[in-house]
Amino acid sequence: MCDVSDQIKSHVRRRQQTPGQHERKKYSDLNSTHFVSPMDPTDHPLFIAQETLCFYPISTIYNSCPRYLFYALLLATCVTRWTGWVMNVFLGTAAAYAGTAAIQAFIMVSSHQPSQDPGPVAIPYLPANSSLRNDFPSLVTEADHVMISPASLELDSDAVLAIVITGYLVFLPLQCWSRILTHDRARNLLFYLWHALMLAGSICALVYAARTPKTPPQYMFCFPDLAPFNDTSNDGWQASWRTSTWNNSVWDTFSNISLWNQLGDICFNPCFNSTQILRKPDSLHSATSEGDFGVATSHSFWKKVLYSHRYIYSLIILCLILNCLLLTYRFLPYRSRIPSAQIVVIWKERKTIWKSFKDEVCGATRLVSSPGDNGEEAGPTNEKTPVWRRMRHLLSRRFLGSFLHVLVDAAILFGILFSMIVSPFTIVAFVVWIEIQISNDGPSEETPSQVGQWAYPTSLALLVISAAILKLKYRLASSVELEREISALKQHLGDLEKMKEARSGSGSAHQTSK
Repeated sequence: MCDVSDQIKSHVRRRQQTPGQHERKKYSDLNSTHFVSPMDPTDHPLFIAQETLCFYPISTIYNSCPRYLFYALLLATCVTRWTGWVMNVFLGTAAAYAGTAAIQAFIMVSSHQPSQDPGPVAIPYLPANSSLRNDFPSLVTEADHVMISPASLELDSDAVLAIVITGYLVFLPLQCWSRILTHDRARNLLFYLWHALMLAGSICALVYAARTPKTPPQYMFCFPDLAPFNDTSNDGWQASWRTSTWNNSVWDTFSNISLWNQLGDICFNPCFNSTQILRKPDSLHSATSEGDFGVATSHSFWKKVLYSHRYIYSLIILCLILNCLLLTYRFLPYRSRIPSAQIVVIWKERKTIWKSFKDEVCGATRLVSSPGDNGEEAGPTNEKTPVWRRMRHLLSRRFLGSFLHVLVDAAILFGILFSMIVSPFTIVAFVVWIEIQISNDGPSEETPSQVGQWAYPTSLALLVISAAILKLKYRLASSVELEREISALKQHLGDLEKMKEARSGSGSAHQTSK
């Protein structure tokens, strides 16, 4: 650090001995709409500005191992849906993980901090072919000022988006495939509460993701003789580093070596003055295009995938419509010809369903066109009878009611088949898309070999082993334990019978009072 400080002192002393436009530039009228900064003929300005990407990396809990484990748990839930305890372990673990992500989505949206008011910073003018570009790939050239508005990206938003939307999309096939989840009211209630949580979390995550492209570009300011590291972490921000304006702060820092030494870093990063909720300030990073993040393409990347955001919103709306359709089928007192939402039952009863559709329409047609309908006697068929009179029976109330009944049943059948066939492919497409997007956020902070990553699958394995042992408790129990368990079950059965009798008695009394 001593050699670096001597080098910077020499650079500052050289600039002070040849005062020119750089020093005068600091005191120029920054309120004007036009900045004048002539090119430095020596190509050795006091400082330079280059674009950077300020971000909070993905948290350990949302790194690749926990995310892939979440996808595997959802897949295992679908595969083992006919089992009891195995599916409960898988779905319970996945639901707890996704619920945490949904709650974080609520917090991020509710506590979103808008960008700070932008302020201009005058910079030395550099030509496009400046030799400094070799050391500063994202060098700002052919400009005499930049606008500073400290902000940072929360990369947890992509991981949260992946988790909550995947959890929401899985609701459709599970709703139609699994009988165990809808077997009793308690399971049904838990399942639909989880669905509501995933839907709310998905909406919040999408709203937060829509704000990401609006993050203003960020800049770092460095001495031209010292290129920054590819990735720099925030060591803390001191209020004294910003004086009256950002322009004065930058120029004062690079004109006074004592102030520069207080930074504790090679470059001056105004974005380190920003914060995010649920994050420590020292976890904020600043990366250049030579690092793991393509700063020059970060904003263009979001523009390229704008259509993908529209696709996601359309997907959420489509799934919401299908869910409403299936919920209507399950809970409204509507007598449908579709015997069940289970695809196996529908396939077995396909001929009966089709026959009932035809009988409904044909029966209504025969009734409305039979003699005496609407109080009129059927006369001989006349070829010159107007078309509207021939088709009048199709507009009768009876026929329209039957046709509407068949149409609603057909819509329910289409919704069930669509959710059963299309939703798995939609889930796969979304997971592939979001994982590609997350891969553009840079590598994970931890590798699978670190305890923060392999701890999750290890915990799940121990949970499955524990559940399996408890499932075998009757086989492993002694005679005394079995006798004690039988006594407890008899007492519990008696309590249930009393509860049933009480409800039956209250129901009979209510009907008698009517």
